[in-house]
Amino acid sequence: MTSLLPLNTGLFEGAQEKALLPRWPLLEVGADAIASAKRAPPPSVLPYLVYEYGLGELTPYVPNLYTLVVDREGVNWQRIRGTPAAVNKGLGWLGYSATMEDAWHGRAYWNSTQLRFPELPANDNLDLERIEGITRLSMPLRSRLRRGVHQYDVGAVEADGSRLDASILDRESGVAVTATGTLWSFGRTTEIDHLLTEAEGTAIGNWIPEPAEGGLKWVDMQYPWVTANFLWADNPAVQRRTLMAAWFAARVLYVTFRDQSGDVIGHRRCRADHPVREQVEGAYLVGGVRYQPQPGAARVYLEAMTDFEDAFDVEAKAVELTVGATLAPGIKPGRLWLQPGELLGGHAIAVTSISLPLRKTVREQIKILMRF
Repeated sequence: MTSLLPLNTGLFEGAQEKALLPRWPLLEVGADAIASAKRAPPPSVLPYLVYEYGLGELTPYVPNLYTLVVDREGVNWQRIRGTPAAVNKGLGWLGYSATMEDAWHGRAYWNSTQLRFPELPANDNLDLERIEGITRLSMPLRSRLRRGVHQYDVGAVEADGSRLDASILDRESGVAVTATGTLWSFGRTTEIDHLLTEAEGTAIGNWIPEPAEGGLKWVDMQYPWVTANFLWADNPAVQRRTLMAAWFAARVLYVTFRDQSGDVIGHRRCRADHPVREQVEGAYLVGGVRYQPQPGAARVYLEAMTDFEDAFDVEAKAVELTVGATLAPGIKPGRLWLQPGELLGGHAIAVTSISLPLRKTVREQIKILMRF
């Protein structure tokens, strides 16, 4: 190996070089490792690189430190920090994207913003803290993260100066589950298209056999005349479906949630039970088709929606429509969510297997289109 020392080197320097000569290959490997350490660092080096780049405040929210160090993602984030681009980059590290919606500049809370997610965040207990933390670090110092929404979004009523000011209507939808109090308002929809079976119809007292030639036999009918919203000349099959659909109107119905073991999680009272027919600008949307309430229609639209924190930290594996149940003694008629044991009797129809992890921040909307 050629000496690297200058011509005026003394005996000491020359002897030292000769003593290290057998170790040159090892030192060469170490030099190469130092040169490439920041491009592919070992796990033990990561904390020191994070400290060197000044990225320590991100570590509680970014699960993979390689994301911050490799390809200089953390450094690039620092260069655009305080802009929407930094928020998008930070959320991207967590696998999310969202649209920032700033408050109106005339509001007292003008410097607040909310995130609108195209997809529901995966969980409450960990992801929301990460989303909140990394967003607050990415926004301008003057800005505040007020809220995150997906699907279910009810804004506050603008009632300043009126008698409704400071009422419950003056608050936007959402619930706080993190330490800093950010509101989260999420919704999720489950659609069920169900054909009422003879066994179900017989159990609840709403079954008319398929009409034979000659139409329905009125002497065998057990339905009020007011429900016969059809013409005498209508097809008997249509008359049958119309009567069975009208039977559901104005009844107290509940959607029941059950867990893996089949035990009741809770019951939510239906807020809609209307005979409906297809209409382009209908009020209800099921399976991409719109339906409008109309007397005499041959299908029924039923809907229930849980409230925030009705049930959480449990997975619903089945839902069903409970018909003909009664409230347990002492339960007030106005209660919308009932715990196990607070609803007695009744018959279960439209039993459907699902997989819904119930959460504090998510309102579950169950839509049932009942056909006959």
